[in-house]
Formats: sequence, C-alpha cells, structure tokens
Amino acid sequence: MPNLSRRDFLKIGGLTLLSLSANPLKPHAEDQQPNFTAPLIWHGSRRFKRIAFTYDDCYLLYRMHTLEELLDQYPEFKVTFFPVGAKLLNLEEQDAGIWKRLVAKGHEIGCHSFEHVNIGVMSPSGALADYDKWYAALTQVLGEEYPVRFVRPPYDIISPTLDILCQERGLVAALFSVGGGGEPEIVFNAIKKAQGGDIVQMHIRTDDYNSSVLAFPWLKENNWELATMSKLYADYLQEEINPPGCALDTGNDLTRTCAE
Repeated sequence: MPNLSRRDFLKIGGLTLLSLSANPLKPHAEDQQPNFTAPLIWHGSRRFKRIAFTYDDCYLLYRMHTLEELLDQYPEFKVTFFPVGAKLLNLEEQDAGIWKRLVAKGHEIGCHSFEHVNIGVMSPSGALADYDKWYAALTQVLGEEYPVRFVRPPYDIISPTLDILCQERGLVAALFSVGGGGEPEIVFNAIKKAQGGDIVQMHIRTDDYNSSVLAFPWLKENNWELATMSKLYADYLQEEINPPGCALDTGNDLTRTCAE
C-alpha cells in the first residue's frame, strides 16, 4: 500500500466497517467469523490479478537467505513475512540488518506472536503484552517504529482474545485462502488454480522454498502480481467502499456512493 500512512490505513478500514455495518448483504460474508468484530481477511479483491505470498515463523536463517536471493531475481515481487518475535532477534544476531534489508526491498512484516503461542489461550492482557514484546523486538531490529498492520495467529486460531488484540492495537487478523504446506508439486498445482486476491500461507522451510522456486517463474510468465498483504487489503477496502458502478464525482457528501 504505497504512500498510505498507518493513520490513513486505519481510517479507510474504519470507513469500510461503518459502511458494511449498514448493509445486511455484506460482500465476502462467507469469510466472516461469528462474534469476531475486528477486521479479518481471508482473501483480497477478486477483481485484480494479484496474489499474496506470506511466510510464517521465519525460523531458519539459511532458508531466509535463499528466499531473499530468489526474491531478488524478481524485484517486482513483494511478500509478507510473519516472524515470531524471538526469531526477529535471533536472526538479527546472526545477520545484522536482515530485517532492514527486507523492508527496504519493499517486503512487509506482520506479527505472529513472540514465541508462537496460541493467542486463544492467553488472557487479553497477556496477548497485549505479548504483542508489545513482539513489537519492541521489531523496533529494535529495524531501529525505528514500523507500521504493523496485520497479525496472523499461531495455528490459525480465531479467538475472542485475538479479537480484543486486533481492536486494541489496530490490527487486521490475516488468514489465508491457499495453504502452502506440503509437497512442492502439489502446492504448485494449487497455486496455478488460485484466484485473484488469494493469500498463500507458506513457512520458512525447505518444501515451501521449493514451492516458491516452482511458482515464481510461472507467476511472472502468466502476468501475476505478487503483492504485500497491505496491497491486497487496500484493494479489498476500496472494493467495499467503492463497488463497481459507484459515482465519485456526483452528489454531495451524504449522497455520494464512492469515498474519495
């Protein structure tokens, strides 16, 4: 989401949620989780030929390096990392500047808890403290504050505590629509059937690296854009606020059907 501040990001998200609350026929209603009131995304807009690759945990420095080298061959491709906080610090000790380097190249970082603990078993105060510890680690390795927009819960568990965490820290819960784990050929075949806006969940491990090696040239040859979670979410928000056929330049502030 180029040139969009965290404040703007949250403002747009708030406008979207407000507009959806007045509409009983919510787009992507099949994606909503009962009793989960914070923003939650399983996939982005289907209108664009964009897909998001996300990489969880980030345990292995060697695989981080090989993935970085692979991504460098496709500089137009941008991905989102969901590292645990302990590995933010550990990998930084092994390769000073690795996280700054990835952010400078246009990749995104989201939260995956500090030590890969199920957020659902935490108390709300414990989850907030865990996130703050994770964010302190991120700030330490980057040397500055960073606009974190997404949290992927370990074990992909949606819970009331996650709901509170997202609301209190202004985060979007990020799930996925294509699971990347497994034999590379099987994962590659699943990716070839993906739709625009799909979110692919990967991990920093050998099978998922090999899946990426197979998928990246195919995605490029077939004119797919590999985008960050922020880009996919921006598409989703704009689609909810400005559906096809809305009119931006007509009417007054109360009657316009498009948001500027």
